[in-house]
Amino acid sequence: MGRGSVDHATRQRLVDTTVDLMDRMPVEDIKVDLVLRETGITRGSLYHFFDDFSELLEAAYLTRFARRVEESAVAIRAIVDGSADQEEFLARLEEITRITQARARESLRFERARILAKAEHNERFRTSLGEVQSGLTDALEASFAAAQERGFLNRDFSPRAGAVFIQAYTLGKIVDDVTPSPMADADWDALITLIARRALA
Repeated sequence: MGRGSVDHATRQRLVDTTVDLMDRMPVEDIKVDLVLRETGITRGSLYHFFDDFSELLEAAYLTRFARRVEESAVAIRAIVDGSADQEEFLARLEEITRITQARARESLRFERARILAKAEHNERFRTSLGEVQSGLTDALEASFAAAQERGFLNRDFSPRAGAVFIQAYTLGKIVDDVTPSPMADADWDALITLIARRALA
């Protein structure tokens, strides 16, 4: 194995371990010594790959974000490719809406909001996150365009605008997640269904 492969494997182990720790505990509790203990990697090696510990945390956030991006893009494309007609497409879109908008997924919405907020004053992170985010928007845009070509969605809106819209309403539900008296999930799902059937389709 070449030196470059060893370096890549070491860097990836640091990122993967940090991602795993984020799955198990609040990010505020993840310290450099914990990551080093979990990986068995030296402090010098960590700083060979990352300018500082915050850059490692950013890389872990990007990995988590990218995984969610991939899941979302694949799910939407499967709906387009796997539907025989508009009615099946809309029914499958409604089902995925119920899953992604469920109260049980509020922690994912909070994490996404935290990740996006980190980009506001951090140009390095904003650039990296922007590339991942663009990948999702591009994939969703292609799916919307394919759905329009197949007659599942009307052509009165830009596929890119549709791609941004679907992401915006998914994240936007966080404003209700923080209220003491949140709306019923069914009410939100019904509104999304109405928009999909009357405006998008």
